[in-house]
Amino acid sequence: MDTKKLGAALLTGVLAASMLAGCGSDKKDTANDAKKPLRVATNATFVPFEFKDSDESSEYKGFEMDLIRAVAKEMGRDVEFNNIAFSGIIPIIQQGDMDIAATGMTVTKERAQKVAFAAPFYESKLVILTPKNSNIHSVADLQGKQIAVQIGTTGAKYAEEQGYTIKQFDNNSEAIMELQVGGSPAAILDKPVADYFLTQDGKGKFDVIDIPNIKPEYLAFAINKDNKELLKQVNDAMAKLKETGEFQKIYKKWFNTDMPNLPTSSDEVLK
Repeated sequence: MDTKKLGAALLTGVLAASMLAGCGSDKKDTANDAKKPLRVATNATFVPFEFKDSDESSEYKGFEMDLIRAVAKEMGRDVEFNNIAFSGIIPIIQQGDMDIAATGMTVTKERAQKVAFAAPFYESKLVILTPKNSNIHSVADLQGKQIAVQIGTTGAKYAEEQGYTIKQFDNNSEAIMELQVGGSPAAILDKPVADYFLTQDGKGKFDVIDIPNIKPEYLAFAINKDNKELLKQVNDAMAKLKETGEFQKIYKKWFNTDMPNLPTSSDEVLK
């Protein structure tokens, strides 16, 4: 064999060996995926689901943060939180740059075309928050009263559709403060916001009243539609947490109430 042919043969052998090594490395990485930290995309501005204290270096807090940590622990994985704009979360899950979204996301048919949803972890709806001495006990008692609402929310829309006299605020905290100072006798808020308030300053001083004929909304973790194995692992972990009572314990910690029966699959919600 001449020098040129020998060189070509050696080069071919080196390339082949490199390709084989690369293939082996890919398989190894795939096998180790289950041991890597679970990359969690969140937008930590939604109390009491995910938030941080005023110190930006503080840890992520909230019901959903505690729950995703418990899910990851059940799966034998650590968590790696990434705080990004809410509008960028679905695209980043679609691209596969993050594994799962834990960001107070409502299960909708439109979103389900882009991402897969795990089993719902929270049932949300609109409720009335009112001081115990307000003499408001039902929706009928709201007529003729001034109602505090947050601008641009479903609560504000509902109050307008019902013809209530409303006073609008930039955020839920301001609407609640309006009740505390006696400016309005009631507010219409999302249920988790009201429930969380009752675990804090409002405990024993305020009531939460259900609004009839309001369709519930469900919140769930979002996962890349192609990652069916991760979806199964997350759903299995959540089922296990319900079995052990850990899920219910986390729920009680944040909402001071027992966890209701929830759909076992987001497919039930999307029907």
